[in-house]
Amino acid sequence: MTVPRYKWQPTTLEIAAAAGIDPSEVVRFDHNTTPWPVNWAVELAAAAASRLNEYPGASYLGIRRAAATRHGLEPDQIVPGAGADELILLAARAFLQPGQVAAAVTPTYPLYQIACAQVGARFEQVAAMAPTFEIPLDAIVSAARAADLVWLCVPNNPTAADMTPEAVDAVVAATDGVVVVDAAYAEFTGTDWAEQVTQHSNLVVLRTLSKAFALAGARVGYAMGHPSLIDCIDAMRPPGSIASISVALAESALQRPELAERAVVTLAAARQNLAADLGSLGFRVLPSEVNFLLCEVGAQAGAIAAQLRERGLVVRTFPEESGLEEYLRFTVRSRQQNDRLITNLREVLP
Repeated sequence: MTVPRYKWQPTTLEIAAAAGIDPSEVVRFDHNTTPWPVNWAVELAAAAASRLNEYPGASYLGIRRAAATRHGLEPDQIVPGAGADELILLAARAFLQPGQVAAAVTPTYPLYQIACAQVGARFEQVAAMAPTFEIPLDAIVSAARAADLVWLCVPNNPTAADMTPEAVDAVVAATDGVVVVDAAYAEFTGTDWAEQVTQHSNLVVLRTLSKAFALAGARVGYAMGHPSLIDCIDAMRPPGSIASISVALAESALQRPELAERAVVTLAAARQNLAADLGSLGFRVLPSEVNFLLCEVGAQAGAIAAQLRERGLVVRTFPEESGLEEYLRFTVRSRQQNDRLITNLREVLP
């Protein structure tokens, strides 16, 4: 039996070995992660390590309470998961049956389609509006009317196209099904979503600590929504999928929002500089408020990416027939790393 699966990117060690360089020379411009390590986490992780012989408390009440406090919600409106990725898979299991229909604006995060395939649901694609990949509100509202579940990535990955809360409200109002908003990059736009999940009984919003909070390696996310929807996801959740160390880091991070706020401000300035530099190379840089930039590069996109990888710089490419074959996506990193990227691009561009 063939099971639909996510295509994993090579590890940093694998890329370094293939390029014949030290792993420290590899810079990941393909993961949309934050470039600075979380030095504040070391002491917490060490303390949590002393309890690794025991299972974590599987209710994760501490994470629920910390997230609820952050957003002005109640703990029963929160369910944690091992990153937003696990919550996407759990949402598909909770809200879709074989033969039912899910809709999404594409191109978007591929895990939505994979999650649908794994539960036997049909994935209906609504094409974004070229050349800016703007979200076609009328079209997704129309698709939502017949959908059992609607996936909305807000802002969208990989295009960075955003939707206002009012636009999301229109989609939610159009369907009798469930709308799942993947708000992995919400810290960058300042949209909280707590008001919307309180107003709508069929809306779930996914949050993550992998991006602005710089805890991608900890694998912690949480869903916000009406208690009845949260309970449906909770029923699908495996016991103990979040490690004890990750729990300690997540609870601390959620109580310190300034950690994400500082990163967002610094990366916003770096994004503006990187966008200008990429534009000076002749790339068409799409608008973005998040920590990545999608650029139209041309037919040589794959060749450019391959040459960069040989130099230890890994950028996001896209498969044939994705509509993004001539695009590259660049994570915004530190000024030094961004400058290294631009220098190497100038050297490899034809």
